[in-house]
Amino acid sequence: MNDQQLLRYSRHILLDEIGVEGQEKLRSAKVLIIGAGGLGCPAALYLAAAGVSRLSIADSDKVDLTNLQRQILYRTDSVGAQKAFAAASTLRSANPDVEVVPIPARVEADELDSLTAQCDVVLDCSDNFATRHAVNRACVKHSRPLVSGAAIRFDAQVMVFDLR
Repeated sequence: MNDQQLLRYSRHILLDEIGVEGQEKLRSAKVLIIGAGGLGCPAALYLAAAGVSRLSIADSDKVDLTNLQRQILYRTDSVGAQKAFAAASTLRSANPDVEVVPIPARVEADELDSLTAQCDVVLDCSDNFATRHAVNRACVKHSRPLVSGAAIRFDAQVMVFDLR
C-alpha cells in the first residue's frame, strides 16, 4: 500500500482483527453484488469504502424517485438512469482505487455462472426467489461464499453460507 492508502485505511489497520494483512485481503477481494436497491446500495458503499479490489454490480432496474429515500447511492439527477451505472459513478467517486463493473441487466444462468467464477464472494441483495435460487446454484457450483440478505418494511434477515 502507498502512503495515501495507508492513511485512507488506517482505522481498519489499527483494528487487531484486521491489521495490514486483513486490509491487503480486502484490497485483493472481488465481490459480486446482485441487486442495487435498499440492501445492495449500502453494502456496495461500505465495500468500496473498505477498499475491495473489484465490485461488480448487477441490476436491470432504473432509478425511480421513490428509491431516493433508502437507496443511498442515487441522487435526484440519477432518476431514470440505470441503477448499475448510477451506482458505479457514485462508488468511483467514493473510492477511485476500486474497480467498479456495472452490469445493467438481469443476469441469467450462464452469465451468473461466469460472474460467480470470477469473484471471491457473492452478495445476494435481489428481491425475487428465481434469482436467489440461481445465485445459490452458482455459488455452490463454484464454492463461493454467499451472503444473502432480505428486507421488507422493518424486518430483515441475513444469512452467510461459506461453501469453501
